[in-house]
Amino acid sequence: MKNNARLDRIVAIVNQHSFLTVNEISELCDVSEMTIRRDLNELQKQGRIMRTYGGAVSIQNDHAQVSIENPVDVPLEKRKEVLLVDQVDVLIGTSVNPYYDNILVDRASKKHIPIIAESIEMPNQCTVVNVDNYQAGFDLGSWAGNYLQRQGVKKINLLDLTFDKPNTQLRSRGFVVGLNVTSLSNEVVLSINSQSRYATAYQLSLDALTVYPHINLIFAINDITAWAAINACRDLNINPANMTVITFGLEGKTLKNALMSENSYCKAGLAMFPEIVSLTCIEAAIKANNHLEQPKKYITPHVILTQESLPEYYTKKDDDWELNWKTVHDTLNIPINIESETPQSVANMPKQIGLIVPFIEHEWYKNLTTLLKDYAGKYGIGLQVIDADQNVRDEVDFRRRQIAIKAANLVEPGDVVAVDGGQIAQYLAEQLKQKKGITVITNSMVVFDILNHTPDMLLITTGGAVRYSTQMLVGPTAEGALKELRADKLFLMVSGITPDFGMYHHTISEVTVKQAMIHMAREVILLADHTVFNDEVGIQVAPLTAAQKLVTDDALPPSTRLDISKLGIQILLA
Repeated sequence: MKNNARLDRIVAIVNQHSFLTVNEISELCDVSEMTIRRDLNELQKQGRIMRTYGGAVSIQNDHAQVSIENPVDVPLEKRKEVLLVDQVDVLIGTSVNPYYDNILVDRASKKHIPIIAESIEMPNQCTVVNVDNYQAGFDLGSWAGNYLQRQGVKKINLLDLTFDKPNTQLRSRGFVVGLNVTSLSNEVVLSINSQSRYATAYQLSLDALTVYPHINLIFAINDITAWAAINACRDLNINPANMTVITFGLEGKTLKNALMSENSYCKAGLAMFPEIVSLTCIEAAIKANNHLEQPKKYITPHVILTQESLPEYYTKKDDDWELNWKTVHDTLNIPINIESETPQSVANMPKQIGLIVPFIEHEWYKNLTTLLKDYAGKYGIGLQVIDADQNVRDEVDFRRRQIAIKAANLVEPGDVVAVDGGQIAQYLAEQLKQKKGITVITNSMVVFDILNHTPDMLLITTGGAVRYSTQMLVGPTAEGALKELRADKLFLMVSGITPDFGMYHHTISEVTVKQAMIHMAREVILLADHTVFNDEVGIQVAPLTAAQKLVTDDALPPSTRLDISKLGIQILLA
């Protein structure tokens, strides 16, 4: 695909999906992620998209300007300065991945940063702000059953577009139970994990409706999956009179507009009111910053809205919908003392509140970001917003750099060191440039390029065939060269490690070179961050006992560290 045509395609697909990651764009355009990152930078310069950590946001979205606040072109060596939890006084987060939680909570705990959980409980939280998911789902299911019964439907055939998180599972479970309390016969034709992504939900809906054309009710656990289901129905030319789509959220204008349109597939939606949730989160964050006692949960209100009732709670203004606060105060139970216009007076205000966004393409998080920013701004509080995926990648990248620094401190003047390839090896090479009077042997073209022309260093490459994808030198030439060389220390990297079965790597040609490196070194020092442990990847390189030292980060569980120490391996924590 020519460059200009590819740029046009990237803009089109980003506009279609509101947000896409670099990986997703790479797959759709069939080019490398490096090329996509370069294209995104160019498109941002042209003002055609908005670049974010890890992807791009459509500028057609009204809230794109506030969805991400951190700079995107931060040099790698300065990334440690922009890690979210290093900047904020309180963290608001949504749990979507236990691994992410462990990383974020671990760093927040070290910094003594209180956590306000939103939607799903998180470890070490001060409190959680969420709707009663089961009751809300139950209410919505009861409404749907009674509605379809009034429409003369004889049997409900349900497609449940769910997600594998505790809150969304409660929504689906409550919805089905709510259906069952009505006298109308019903069957769950298919309950399937839509992964809370538009593309996945659209394809699943399309396939399900094609295979099971008798489906007449679709329950979606949020707006993005509901919108995907609606578009699948449209593309299959299903008559709106024969299909009912119910959404859990009414998060932004998309589904409100769909609900109010003529001949709509969407017949009702459960409003979770991001306006109320955002204010509750900010007030809870301020209380946490002041170490004030607060309940374990703030249960925010929900209401089922239809074409008839939506105008009672929201007023259409220009191209958006504005909440009617008088109706809210008159009819709903708000869990905390909040005022949309006049913030309360509190002595110790946080300077910065951090918001972890797990799904930046969702209208819920786009609206929540805007509302949190506005309300925090009334207090003079700043808001930092980071994509959860990228935040964890930055955290892991930071830890890898720390491992490289720790490893470089083991190198003494006069040492002959062998350096294997990998991400940590790149960072180690940058540190070794500061060393004097050492010899470096490497089969990594990346390491060689970094160290080339370094004064007072003897640099030796193994030679061999270049493996393009990893830029590693492999094959008989490299292995033969290593047999003639000796090193005081080998810094080794692999794809996977288990205490029982040892070190693994994904490519046989690189495995044989790593084995040759182990044999030529007097001391083997394994460099591995916590992400590679307990993962048997590909081919065994050697037993773990082939290494004398392990340099890793403190996110590696103590139990694993203890198991490794029992093998006689010295562990150095970066």
